[in-house]
Amino acid sequence: MHSTTQFVSLGFSVVGISITFFRWDRPDRPYSGTRPGFALRAFPPFWLGLLLLAYIAAQTLNPSWQYLSSKDSWWLEPLDHVSWLPTSIKAPFERSNPWRFFLVFSSLWLLGCSVWAGFRHRRSYRTLFTVLVINGFFLALLGVVQHLTEAKKIFWTYTPSNPSFIASFIYRNHAGSYFNLLIALAVGLGWWHYRRSHRRLDKSSPSGAYTFVAVFVGLMVVFSYSRMSILLLLAFMALIALAMGARLLGWTGAQTDRNEALVLILTVSGFLGVGIAAVSVERVWQRFAGMISDPVASTIDRNLARAAASEMFADKWEFGWGAGCFRHAFPIYAQRYPEIYVSGGNNLKYWEYAHNDLLQFPIELGVVGCIPLVATVAYFFAALIRYRFWRSTLVVPIALSCLLIFVHAWVDFVLQSPAVLFLWAVLLIGATRCVEYDRPATIEPSAAA
Repeated sequence: MHSTTQFVSLGFSVVGISITFFRWDRPDRPYSGTRPGFALRAFPPFWLGLLLLAYIAAQTLNPSWQYLSSKDSWWLEPLDHVSWLPTSIKAPFERSNPWRFFLVFSSLWLLGCSVWAGFRHRRSYRTLFTVLVINGFFLALLGVVQHLTEAKKIFWTYTPSNPSFIASFIYRNHAGSYFNLLIALAVGLGWWHYRRSHRRLDKSSPSGAYTFVAVFVGLMVVFSYSRMSILLLLAFMALIALAMGARLLGWTGAQTDRNEALVLILTVSGFLGVGIAAVSVERVWQRFAGMISDPVASTIDRNLARAAASEMFADKWEFGWGAGCFRHAFPIYAQRYPEIYVSGGNNLKYWEYAHNDLLQFPIELGVVGCIPLVATVAYFFAALIRYRFWRSTLVVPIALSCLLIFVHAWVDFVLQSPAVLFLWAVLLIGATRCVEYDRPATIEPSAAA
């Protein structure tokens, strides 16, 4: 993500959080409204995020190394620093440094607080989710048009550093992960709308449209040629089929069973078509063929990088190397495994990321810096369990996708993409608030919803 875009993202986040501190009055009742932003004082992730930002600032202001470069090379030189405080590497903002990391997480923190405080009803979150699905559909449509026209530039105007771009994503795995989250959201909305229309005896329902969007975006995941994204899409399909089947067995009434069975069959059939497409596309098959025939050779560079990164973490596990500083210090350890730089022929790799977010975050932030991060994630998942998320047809697919993202993060750097990270955070917060606003007697949509 370019630095200009990150500043724009921060600007929108500032506007969003500012709106939550306005008083919203009813026209017939002056001074009847509240300022929802003040409720953040009772929101633990607000303070945990603030603590994380303070920690990153401490790293930034106490650099232990300095990045220097000449016309054809770069190197690190040590700096005087306070040894008992978190440290970092002083580097240019354009190449990634703690300030850039601070910028991204500031936007994320403000965005999360805005979503938590600014949306006060379940209907507001459903509207937000609907907007995200519509946006995802058009983004996937852009990707399909680019694929069919064999476009060489993003939006036909911008030449990316990676020719294998998808829609507006430079890296295919980021696109696959982003679209997988949107598929889960579309499935959840479709499932929820079907349940509501069935209870209200409506003649029509938008559930079919959401199912179509989910299948269409699923095809875009296939054409991303991201192996892990495709595997996780298949895993998600299987888990959703099991979830729908489990709920089907728990319902009574012959007519209800037939209707629910029809929805299950149509949904599974649609995703089965996506699975068949994934197998039949020649390039997708080529992507998997090497991994199947020789799994060791296909993953050796990632395994070596993980080994080098593990050594890097072991040397500074308490406070880390500094947010956004992995790429600068990793060559110190990668030189012990020189073969990870070779990528067929004479092509050389430059490792900007560890291709393992669950390892890279501790490397950069250390165990101390990861405490508020882990505590924040644990807070939301604990809330989902406490509010029995499995009783909400809207939230079940979202919760599954938010969990599956960690599997992808174990083998790639999907959470280093602000687009994926922000969408994942919004879905996790929105899902938690939806089940929090529900009551045990109204978990399922009713005629009054």
